[in-house]
Amino acid sequence: MSASPRAVRAARRVVVGEGIESAPVPVQKIARKYAHLMYETLPDDVSGMLLPVPSEAQERRWAIVVNEAHAPVRQRFTIAHELGHLLLHRYTTPHADGKFVVWFRNERSSKGSDREEVEANQFAAELLMPGRLVLAQATKLGLDLGDSDADAATGKLTRVLGRLALKFEVSVQAISFRLANLPEVAL
Repeated sequence: MSASPRAVRAARRVVVGEGIESAPVPVQKIARKYAHLMYETLPDDVSGMLLPVPSEAQERRWAIVVNEAHAPVRQRFTIAHELGHLLLHRYTTPHADGKFVVWFRNERSSKGSDREEVEANQFAAELLMPGRLVLAQATKLGLDLGDSDADAATGKLTRVLGRLALKFEVSVQAISFRLANLPEVAL
């Protein structure tokens, strides 16, 4: 599924609004401006969820609940993903029966076939790994996609990806996917 300009624009607005000029992006601090942030024990196949919480004000308040058993890099992505749902999809009320929808990681969500899940993932990627910052860091670390020595290039790419993942506090898989999907990079 192609990139959602809406999701990317929304994440960029947050990055610009927060004055983010370097990695790592303080996703917990940002999320707390929009929702309560809670770490709870959840089933392993649940990374996080959005829950409405009581508020004394008339406006709806939300909690981003994160699986405390997951790795910190996964938790950061989950926070950004749930924030994407909150900002993009403008949930306003819980389900009428009082139950909450929980999106489990499954074949459908991992393939990115649900529009809202795709948008939330793209929002999270742009928020945690702003394209301009990723490209600047990759260049600074000497990423050269035109290297003719395949073995040397593979080794260097592995090192650069590892360093980028540490810098942005994301998984190597996330930064690899991000680099591969930046329009400015042709892997």
